[in-house]
Amino acid sequence: MQPKATKVIEATRELLRTFGYFTDNLWHIDDIHFICEQKDLPKIDDEEAMEIFAIANQQFDGETGISWPQLEKAINTYLQRKALLRSMCEGTQKSSSAK
Repeated sequence: MQPKATKVIEATRELLRTFGYFTDNLWHIDDIHFICEQKDLPKIDDEEAMEIFAIANQQFDGETGISWPQLEKAINTYLQRKALLRSMCEGTQKSSSAK
């Protein structure tokens, strides 16, 4: 990470801390990429990684918070949704071309 980016992140964390937010455990899109690589899942781009964080947040469990298994579950949910949408779009294209 670039030194300037690191300074901005640390300043932002400190600002949030002063307003009572716990910021010691921040997730990064690289964490999502790492999980995909380790699990031999399809490569995803950074925008998709942010969508996965949104899914993890929607499935948030107050008992466990956002954790590694929670992120793995969110990745699987995202990939299932993506496959479903792809198959639906392909089905629509096939029915349109049959006319």
